[in-house]
Amino acid sequence: MSDILIEKKTEWKLTVEQKGGKIVEEGENIFSKHILFCHNDHKFSIHTNDILNGEWCSKCDKRQEDTIISDILTQLSIPYDYRKIVDMKECDYVISKGRKIIIFFEESDISKEDFGEYNKIIITDISGKDLKKDIWNAIKENNPVTYIPEKKMDIKIEEKIKHGCEIETVIYQCGNSEVCSITKEALKPHPLNTNYAVAYIRVSTKEQVKDGFSLEAQERYLFEEAQKHNLFLKKIYIDRGISGGSTEKRAGLASMRSELLEGEWVLICYVSRLARNTKDLLSITDEIEQKKCHFIIRELQMDLTSPAGKLILTMMASQAQFEREQTSERVKSVISHLKKTGQFRTKPFFGWKMNPDYSPESPIHIRDEQEMEIIKKIRQTRNKFPELGVTAFSQKLNELKIPPPRKSKKWYHKFVRSLMVREGIK
Repeated sequence: MSDILIEKKTEWKLTVEQKGGKIVEEGENIFSKHILFCHNDHKFSIHTNDILNGEWCSKCDKRQEDTIISDILTQLSIPYDYRKIVDMKECDYVISKGRKIIIFFEESDISKEDFGEYNKIIITDISGKDLKKDIWNAIKENNPVTYIPEKKMDIKIEEKIKHGCEIETVIYQCGNSEVCSITKEALKPHPLNTNYAVAYIRVSTKEQVKDGFSLEAQERYLFEEAQKHNLFLKKIYIDRGISGGSTEKRAGLASMRSELLEGEWVLICYVSRLARNTKDLLSITDEIEQKKCHFIIRELQMDLTSPAGKLILTMMASQAQFEREQTSERVKSVISHLKKTGQFRTKPFFGWKMNPDYSPESPIHIRDEQEMEIIKKIRQTRNKFPELGVTAFSQKLNELKIPPPRKSKKWYHKFVRSLMVREGIK
């Protein structure tokens, strides 16, 4: 026997051993098939050269849906056995560590079998948009039988961003308005052995909800940027309806800075979305660099923690600050002109309203008779309870169900104090 044949004979046996297989009957020569058992105890026959070329048990070749499910279980860090025998029946996926669960497909002929201590997850459709989330929830709930999903889902309807950050949390909200700060987080556990990214987006006003600046557009851009760098986008921080002139009022930005971990990537779309003040921008960049994180701004297409990136960043920040100061100067000039001509219209005090007559001769504010009646009732109530402090008096107004001011749900001591001072109520 030649050295090549001896080498091949040794090599295919080593491959079988590495794959966890067993040799039942060895072929007479290189042209004869060997009879083997794979690691799942499937009996099959195969040539030597086929083994060396990577072929193996045909029953273990995964279908498309099998690949999708195995990828999901891997991302969720859940150990499993593929095509394992349970109670003399071959199952698609078997989770034995922790909760004992069997996952298989509806068309399987074992879907009605009883597997004792094992609970069953039956996959009826792999096109569902929330398949990963559904499987994770089913494993946590540990129901005897769970069908995922229960209905066929038309994936053509799903046109929204598919970045996987589905858990939304409000961290700041201004009353009932749309001004708020929120976070969107990916379902845990996050995949292992990958680089993580966080994103920050912001819009100042409703007028900016247009292509290029809207929240949806920024989410899509940053998700694409994460994919470009092979990053897992784990969290998005959003400040909605909040000006970029200062970093103090942005709860989303503050949360990102405090939660940022070493080695993570920070993604934003535009310099102006992060800061319009050179000092603030450089401070944030330096903070990110000290945590050994990468900082990508999509419009610049470069890592700003590098020396060249810092130079570009400083120039861009200076331009953004110049534009902001220029806009502020224009606004001040307009307000100054309106004040000189008597046309400056400010929000009226309680008891007054804007005059619909815009002529220069007419007063800017006129009496609101309905609110004046409320002030009259407050004055009468104060005469009955002169000994009460402002806080106690505010509570008394709420107890007497005197209509609260404008959009408020009740009277607050700060508003009551200013109203009493303005109206001369002691």
